[in-house]
Amino acid sequence: MTYTKPEWYTPAEVAVHNKATDCWISLNGVVRDLTSWLQDQFKLCKCIKNCTCPVKNWYCGPECVEYCNCFKFGYEFCDRKRLAITILAYAGKDISHWFKGEEWVHYTHPITGTTTVYQQHGPGNQQPVVPSTRWRPLTRPWWLDSSNVVGKVTAKTRPIRITNTLTGSSVTLEVCSEETIYQIMMRYLPHNSHMLSYTWRYLGRPLCYEWTLHQNGIPDERDRFEKVALPDNLHIPDLLLYYNDDLTEDPPKENCLCTEKECTFDVPEKCQEDFFL
Repeated sequence: MTYTKPEWYTPAEVAVHNKATDCWISLNGVVRDLTSWLQDQFKLCKCIKNCTCPVKNWYCGPECVEYCNCFKFGYEFCDRKRLAITILAYAGKDISHWFKGEEWVHYTHPITGTTTVYQQHGPGNQQPVVPSTRWRPLTRPWWLDSSNVVGKVTAKTRPIRITNTLTGSSVTLEVCSEETIYQIMMRYLPHNSHMLSYTWRYLGRPLCYEWTLHQNGIPDERDRFEKVALPDNLHIPDLLLYYNDDLTEDPPKENCLCTEKECTFDVPEKCQEDFFL
């Protein structure tokens, strides 16, 4: 089996990355990892810090918030740190409403009458709207940097039940509606490491592993249930796993180096060496 990196993420999966040391946000359907960017922004301020710890000691816990004296002066390097704090406050959340397309939402400044960036949630990349020595050339913004993209956020999640007919065990997963059956297999992998030994079926029909649930004819009927005031979990489609009477041991993840798409299940001869390292 070729192990693949997740392409789609649910809002719940993004929400758990909500710390300065692990900060993800979703923006216009794209999930971005801003952890390294945050660390760079926090290092820009060289002022003496004071923290929010009730007991001042040499050790500060992860819940500690540091403040610097230069905030009130509005220096350029503190503008960046204020932006970092704003992003950190929305870690694990969706900030698409901050933007219109790839640019920040704009508004007409009430004093100058010019169109400028509207940052309702705190300082961002805003340049002075009047002549000022604080103006700085804008480097490549983080929301256009492709290096921090880790995947895409799903437009809709759906539950799916997976039942192993050999053992009788059943697992209910929340998956992305855009994910293929093979990508759902990657989610199910921690529950069964012998994926190559089973055939996946729905209502007795074999599944195409490169198609989504909808393309395989597996409906999501939660909207119909809601219209008649029934709970949306009244019925969850069940995928059945049938044992092939051939216990195949999957290769370790770190040893499976084959990148050929055809190697997912039927290992071609050209990939044998990479597959069984």
